[in-house]
Amino acid sequence: MQATEGFTITAHFDESHAAKYDRRIRQFCPGYDALHDLAAAWCAALPPDTRFLSSGAGTGAEILALGRRFPSWNFVAVDVSADMIQACRDNTASTGMAGRVDFFTGRVQDYQASAPFDAAASIFVAHFIKGRDEKLAYFKSIAANLQIGGMFILADLFGDKQSSSFAPLLDAWLRHYASHGVDADTLAKDRAHVERDIDYRPESELIALLAEAGFAPPVRFFQALLFGAWVTVRAV
Repeated sequence: MQATEGFTITAHFDESHAAKYDRRIRQFCPGYDALHDLAAAWCAALPPDTRFLSSGAGTGAEILALGRRFPSWNFVAVDVSADMIQACRDNTASTGMAGRVDFFTGRVQDYQASAPFDAAASIFVAHFIKGRDEKLAYFKSIAANLQIGGMFILADLFGDKQSSSFAPLLDAWLRHYASHGVDADTLAKDRAHVERDIDYRPESELIALLAEAGFAPPVRFFQALLFGAWVTVRAV
C-alpha cells in the first residue's frame, strides 16, 4: 500500500520502527491509551465468542487491550509490514494470547475471511491511503469481511486543511508532542511527515466514504486535536 511518492508503508514501519512504535505512538497521539479504553467500552456489547479483525494491526495494541478484557474472543491481525506482524506475534505470545490470534501479512484488500467477523478496527491506517477511490476500496474491503450489523471502529488523523481551525490544531499537537522531550530535528522531521504523508479528510467526507462502503452513519466518540475515532456498523 503506497501512500505517496517517496513514502511506503512497509518501509516506514520496518523493524526499527516496530521496536519503538509503542513508546512513540503514546507521545505522538494524545490520549492513545484512553482511545483504546473507550473502544473497549463500545465492544463490551458484543457477544462473548466475538471474532475480531484488526486491520493494520501494528504491534497489536488493540488486540492486547481487547484480549485482556474479553478472554474468549479470537482475533485476526492483518498488516502490510512483516516486521509489525512479527512484533504483534511476539507481543500476543508474551501475554498468553498466541492461540487466539491468527496473522496475515498483506493488505486487508487481499484478505478474505473464512467466515464474517463480528467486529473490526482500523487504528491510524486509513489516513495513510492517498486518494478517495483507494480509501473507499479499503473501507469496502473491511465491510466485506464483516457480518451485517458487525461493528467497525475507525481512528485516524482528520480535518479540513483549508479550514481556519486546522493550523491551530496542528500547532497545538506539535507543542504537545514537543513537551515529551522530542528534540528539534525529530520534531521537524515528524511535522514534515504528517503534513506530507497524511491524507487528511474532513469528517463529512469520511462519513460519506463509510456510507458508500456500506456502513451506517458513524458516531465520533473520541477526539484529541487532529486525532479522531468513530464507531459504526455494517448496514448492507
